[in-house]
Order: sequence, then structure tokens, then C-alpha cells
Amino acid sequence: MKLAKFVKAPVERKRYQIDYSDWLDTGELVQSIVFTVSPSTGTQPLVIDAYLIGTPATSVAFFANLGDDGVTYTVNVVMTTDGGQTKEDQILFSVRDA
Repeated sequence: MKLAKFVKAPVERKRYQIDYSDWLDTGELVQSIVFTVSPSTGTQPLVIDAYLIGTPATSVAFFANLGDDGVTYTVNVVMTTDGGQTKEDQILFSVRDA
């Protein structure tokens, strides 16, 4: 599922958050998260360089950094829970020099 589309400058490193609280079953928590960026080539491709599962573990904060001007990146996010569920989402980042 496509969650959002953001525009960022190549020099920006910005924090974003995904809230899973409405999707999780009662008492269920985020156990792990994996980010995959496409395309992963270029001069300085977009990277997810850090993330933190929230407290309580119902959300995830992450940092998007770099990116080549004029390129739109797809960040595929796969989250698994302590209840054995898996959720896959996509976030689009359009990189534009200010």
C-alpha cells in the first residue's frame, strides 16, 4: 500500500514516522522493520540511514538522507509483528534541488 509521497532536497536528512497503531491487533507490537530503496544506483542515492521502533512499539521513526536531483525513489517498507503478521508499504520520495 502506498503510504505517502514526499519531496526533499538532496542535502536534507529528515525524520519521518509510520504509525501502525490502527493496523495492529490489541496488544500486538512491531517486532522488526526492513527498508529497501529503489533505484539504489546513482551519484548519491537516497538512503534510509537510521530507524527506531517507538515506545510502545506501535510506530517506527526513520531518517531519509541524500538522493540525486530529479529522481523519484520508492522506499519499500516491510514490518513484522510479535504476533506473526507482516505488512508491506511504499513511500515515494521525489528529490529536487531547491
